[in-house]
Amino acid sequence: MTRRFAPSPAMTRLLLLAIWAAVCAALLIIDWHFVGPMHFRDPDDALRLVQVRDLLAGQSWFDLTQHRIHPPEGVPMHWSRLVDLPLALVLMALKPLLGAGIAERTTMVVVPLLQLMALMAIVHAIARQLGLRAGTALLAVAMLGTSLSILIQFAPMRIDHHGSQIIYGALAMLALVSTARRDGTMGLLAGVAMACWMQVSIEGLPCAVAMGAVFGVRHLLRVDRWADMRAYLLTLTGASALLLFGTHYPSDALIFWCDSMSPAYLAPLAAASFALYVGALPMHRNSIVSRALPLALGGLAGAAAFLLAGRQCLAGPFETLDPIVYQNWYLSVKEGLPVTAQAPDIRAMIVLPTLLGFVGSWLGWRRNQSPEQRMAWASLIAMQGVTFLISLDVMRAMSFAHLLALPGNAMLLIRLITAAQRLRTMPLRVLLSAGTVVLTPFGAAAAMAAAMNPSNVAVATKPEPIAPRFKCTTYETLRGLDALPPDLLFTPLDIGAHLLAYTHHSVVGTGHHRNVDGMKAVISGLIARPDDAHRIVAATGARYLVFCKGENEIAKYVRKAPASLMANLVKDRHPDWLVPEPMRPGETVQVYRIVS
Repeated sequence: MTRRFAPSPAMTRLLLLAIWAAVCAALLIIDWHFVGPMHFRDPDDALRLVQVRDLLAGQSWFDLTQHRIHPPEGVPMHWSRLVDLPLALVLMALKPLLGAGIAERTTMVVVPLLQLMALMAIVHAIARQLGLRAGTALLAVAMLGTSLSILIQFAPMRIDHHGSQIIYGALAMLALVSTARRDGTMGLLAGVAMACWMQVSIEGLPCAVAMGAVFGVRHLLRVDRWADMRAYLLTLTGASALLLFGTHYPSDALIFWCDSMSPAYLAPLAAASFALYVGALPMHRNSIVSRALPLALGGLAGAAAFLLAGRQCLAGPFETLDPIVYQNWYLSVKEGLPVTAQAPDIRAMIVLPTLLGFVGSWLGWRRNQSPEQRMAWASLIAMQGVTFLISLDVMRAMSFAHLLALPGNAMLLIRLITAAQRLRTMPLRVLLSAGTVVLTPFGAAAAMAAAMNPSNVAVATKPEPIAPRFKCTTYETLRGLDALPPDLLFTPLDIGAHLLAYTHHSVVGTGHHRNVDGMKAVISGLIARPDDAHRIVAATGARYLVFCKGENEIAKYVRKAPASLMANLVKDRHPDWLVPEPMRPGETVQVYRIVS
């Protein structure tokens, strides 16, 4: 039945819209309790809104400093204006019509859901380029609608960069598997998309290198693939340079950062591009050796340039953090840790969808007789392998790894359902057909998670409890704090961005690693004994100490230092240098005025 399903292009578009609309409706129902009071799941979403507000209020497009963190110096953010741009445009259009409050909420709902629509269209296009039938391609899109690791990045109020980088990566993958064209157009598209990803987050660098390697191997095996290889590397370099200098002041663009696109990475790209292009000029490319030499020259030039320009980045952007910040903050950010640091059920969620995708992709490669589509499947499998390894090292990378698994997931499910339908015994046919749901990304992860941690099944049937932060840091519960004259707040890292979004105050620190001095001061002050904490807190120049009881960060500090300032404040014991500042009835935020 699936094989005979061949909708027209118009019907395909309608079905794609229907899938998208159904997923949007489900997300809105599930997340509406975040939208109304404007709760943020993640501090990064709150700070992203602050960045967009500042941009619309007149901050320069080239100035990425967050001036309300650790003033007066502020913090040069490693974020990109590419993420700010669609949010700013939509907000700018809606604000005169709806007013600031409703316009912001609408923007933070509309932009992620429109990005999800774009992603679904790209996934469908990837599946079709791989030779999947219309029904199987739509099934891949439907599976995207049940892939929680991907959907969470496009949920209402989720406005940080993760959704954007997934879209750029998917667009690059579409170009990579579009093997029918050989004129360099797809290499150009992949280069631009990957440059955008790296501008949004340098976490895209390994995938950009891997994609270059795939283009290189294809050129090595096929003489007619040179145009894509050349276009990819030259465009990747040129677009990266344009985006870097087009979104930063020249003086900022020339700083050698390890956590964002900078000369530390641009110099190796330029060296590799130059060496590849110049090395290929005298070559006729008629043999593997003549095609391999420019590739080897480009690779060596890029590696040498990286050792010269970016050697300090070999350890990664977080290895140079102060030990106090590394131990008390970075190691608590689970999404940035490897699979070995996760709970067993989370490990299953990371690994199983990708492994099933490998099986399906191998089936797709094996059953296809077209050389171009076999090349496309082989390219996809190679990128699946790279993203799988990355997801084992950094948990948040699983979203893109799961995205690349979707065509294979759909292929595997169709093959299994077809095999089950061939069975003659009706009960067995129905049972096995229904059982194939366990081999979908969602079904496999859920089944394995339930087997490893049965208590999750009971927990999943209960409404998600409202976190203490959502009762403490909202517009409604911070009116008293916002009514105080603008000043500097000494606050735990996890709520710092929320206070920037909901009040007009500044903060000493947030959970953003470039502000290492502010982060160290916050952590050191909260885990120190009250007398020692006085010196640390006073040195920051903060006027108020603010926190919310019940936060995970607070509990962690109390466990680590039972005699600390934070442990005393949780028990409502405050030193003489802190004077309680009464808030309005119903406001649970704890505010103390700091006495010099």
